[in-house]
Amino acid sequence: MKKTTKTASVLARYFAISYLLLLINVSVFLKEIHYINFGTGIFTAIVYISYCFIYLLPFFLVLNTVQKILNKFSLPAFFKSPWFIGSLAVISVTFLQLLIYTDSFIFKMFGFHFNSFVWNLIFTKGGIESMGSTASTMRSFIMIVLFFISAQSTIWVLLLKSSRIKKISENIFTRPRLIFAAAVLVILVLLQGVTYGLSSFYSYRPVLTSARAFPFYAPVTFSKMAKSFGLISPREKSFSMKFKEINLEYPLKPIVRKSEYKKYNIVFLMAESLRADMLNPKIMPHSWEFARKSVTFNHHYSGGNGTRMAIFSAFYGLYGNYWFNFLEECKSPLLMDALIKDNYQINVYSSAKFSYPEFDKTIFAKLSPQQLHDSAELDKGLMSWKLDGLNVERILDFIGKRDESRPFMTFMFFESPHAPYYFPPENEIARPYIEDFDYSDVDMKKDIHLIKNRYINSCNHLDSQVAKIFKYLEDNSLLDSTIVILTGDHGEEFMEKGRWGHNSNFSEEQTRVPMVLWVPGQSPRQVSDITSHLDIPATLLTLLGVTNPPQDYSEGIDMLGEEQRLFTVVSGWDTIAYIDNEDKAIFPINAFGDQIVTTKFDKLVANETPFFQKHQPYLIQIMKDMSQFSN
Repeated sequence: MKKTTKTASVLARYFAISYLLLLINVSVFLKEIHYINFGTGIFTAIVYISYCFIYLLPFFLVLNTVQKILNKFSLPAFFKSPWFIGSLAVISVTFLQLLIYTDSFIFKMFGFHFNSFVWNLIFTKGGIESMGSTASTMRSFIMIVLFFISAQSTIWVLLLKSSRIKKISENIFTRPRLIFAAAVLVILVLLQGVTYGLSSFYSYRPVLTSARAFPFYAPVTFSKMAKSFGLISPREKSFSMKFKEINLEYPLKPIVRKSEYKKYNIVFLMAESLRADMLNPKIMPHSWEFARKSVTFNHHYSGGNGTRMAIFSAFYGLYGNYWFNFLEECKSPLLMDALIKDNYQINVYSSAKFSYPEFDKTIFAKLSPQQLHDSAELDKGLMSWKLDGLNVERILDFIGKRDESRPFMTFMFFESPHAPYYFPPENEIARPYIEDFDYSDVDMKKDIHLIKNRYINSCNHLDSQVAKIFKYLEDNSLLDSTIVILTGDHGEEFMEKGRWGHNSNFSEEQTRVPMVLWVPGQSPRQVSDITSHLDIPATLLTLLGVTNPPQDYSEGIDMLGEEQRLFTVVSGWDTIAYIDNEDKAIFPINAFGDQIVTTKFDKLVANETPFFQKHQPYLIQIMKDMSQFSN
């Protein structure tokens, strides 16, 4: 019995020391908070102290319960020994420490915590590979894992085997002190919850924003209670994006086509993370030259700030909230259906994988496995620039061996401009650049210029590859019968607005992409009006003889027509952004979060009321659009 009491005491002291280490681990999130005033700092400190307790508490309660249960049964001595419960404690706390550390890494770079998007990335085939992790990154991660395992194991061993450590810990972490500390922490947990609830009710942004900096923060709101007392939150008076559940009705009306129309060949070239300002004569000279001969849209937005929603919008012409339902039904876009019906020869290529995001179950769901060519078919050890080159060779081989009596369509997704931005030596046009891009130890603020130079070099390599396709089409007199599209899936930010990469916010750098459209017979011109990936299906289907208004099957317009966009919508995983020529607003979709209003160029607006007064009709229209393809 004495041994049981001793072990329980060790477990409590182990978690007390682990709490102190967790405070160090979680402290990195304190750097991500804007301390507007003294009250914000106090609230942040309370959340910081109390949430480290919350993170550990479930593990302690479970292990303490397990220990008591084990001691009630007649089991081998090992299961009642300090080493058995200690191994469980080390595993569980190490897991927590690693989870928090990884979350801090994600939040620092991308501005969001572990969420459904991250879990999807981890558990979907090809998801991890899509991040472009390097060997040095993996080595660093393994070292970090070993560090946490060693640290947590050492604490337990010292508590059991070192008489000095044991005595010191027993003197410091006495039972009365631990009970008192736990009581204080519980009070702090309640205090921060009440503070957040009041701040949410009165829309006090500094507190709400500070809370979101901490992983797995559970918001407390008093809306229902306040309503029972007849109180109305100022927040409820503002605009809210709420949408009903979706059962697809797509398209809305039967598609009608002209009796005669030209079956253009289609070459659709899309590059990962290609932001708008990369299309210039220095970085992408061949693409720039081709753009001068084409229709170039200089104010073009992606339909998403990440690959999934971006490419979805480019093929369906729909907002990103529809993605999940199209995936569930494995429903292909009208554009691909039309090409298949017209007996097109179709082969599509990617230097990533069609399984992540799940384009093999959505956009290309009706294509056979023999028509889908991605990195899984090639040497997995090849860098992205080499994969891009091999895929270009495969595209040209496909076009060269096609049945010339039938039209063809090909799509290529280039991976070179995706972090860590690979390129061969001949494309080193921007120097110096970071040579060993290790995610785990890179200093974003210090090294961002070097990282961007690496990105620029990868875009130069991309240009050399698309140039081969342009040249082949021209040399073989195919430009007279072929539509060519060159664009990016989304942009890429280099800390211009405080983030690196994409998928973290809706800054101009993350959402603006080049858009070059070659259509036989179209005069070269520069278009300055707002356009979007949402417009691509409407533009192509109109060229392919569809007479329905685009609203029957998309949220887009014909970019070559007379209609002009007044605004566009860019989708995230669970957020959307409204963007026009002057303003931008970000809304959560049926999820916790705050609406954010900025100028088009991402400067916060102090007074949001004029925006909602001015744009409310458009926002209501967006809500209708997000539900119109449902029944």
